[in-house]
Amino acid sequence: MSRTKFLDKTLLAVAQVAERSFFSEEHARMKGLLQLLDVRIKLLTFLFLLVLISFLHEPRSLWMLYGLSLMLAMLSRVPLLSFVTRVWLFVPLFSAAVVLPALLNIITPGEPLWVLVSLQRSYSWGPYTIPQEIAVTRQGLWGSIVFVSRVAASVSFAVLLTMTTRWSDIFAGLRALMVPRIFVMTLNMTNRYLFVFLRLIQDMYRARKSRTIHALSSAGERGWVASRIGVIFRKSIEMSNDIYLAMLSRGYHGEIISFERFRTRLVDHLWLATIIAFGAVLLAFERGRFN
Repeated sequence: MSRTKFLDKTLLAVAQVAERSFFSEEHARMKGLLQLLDVRIKLLTFLFLLVLISFLHEPRSLWMLYGLSLMLAMLSRVPLLSFVTRVWLFVPLFSAAVVLPALLNIITPGEPLWVLVSLQRSYSWGPYTIPQEIAVTRQGLWGSIVFVSRVAASVSFAVLLTMTTRWSDIFAGLRALMVPRIFVMTLNMTNRYLFVFLRLIQDMYRARKSRTIHALSSAGERGWVASRIGVIFRKSIEMSNDIYLAMLSRGYHGEIISFERFRTRLVDHLWLATIIAFGAVLLAFERGRFN
């Protein structure tokens, strides 16, 4: 059983990717607040919120934005458990490599709070110095809290956008906002054919398992997975050429025509005004505190 666990986990991970995408499409089709907005207005306001997060330095302000994302998720009929799980799955991955070293006085000098290691003396290598006492500093702890809060707020809005908007609408909205067509087309084709290759991986795994008499060693299974990566890479190159030739034969001239017709309504203008006013209040709040 342990020898097949590696491949079983691989297939399970592939299936979970397709499942998450399917349920995201289901959430995007629901009748909620964010689903009602014009995709162009939604993209602009979410971009505004992400830029706003980068200008905020107070954890209280950042957590207010995170609370806003939770409220918007509820108003958009997005399951809170699924939303929170997705956000906090990515936050440690994005922040751990930066936060953990920044806590220490090796990276962030300042007032020590907790001494972790005491050395016989300090060590210096050119411009770098390891102090005699390696400790967590107050400044490092504060900076780490701000950084984690900023990452949590940013990831929450990015996840909320993808859960409440179909990818086809996002690509059409980006093109309507004059994003370069080669950039939009590359994202569109990547998203479209990702699931083709996921299905191909599943078929390869089932074909191998149906023809296996006895279990391979763990090293043999890892070698098989590595060889399939090479096969998928080769097939992706071959398929990209075939797809491009097929597009040319059907009249492609560098622009993918979208049949989406966007129209702003009163709710879009109210949403835009509310988000801008909310951001201005947060910036004024921080400026008042730091001044």
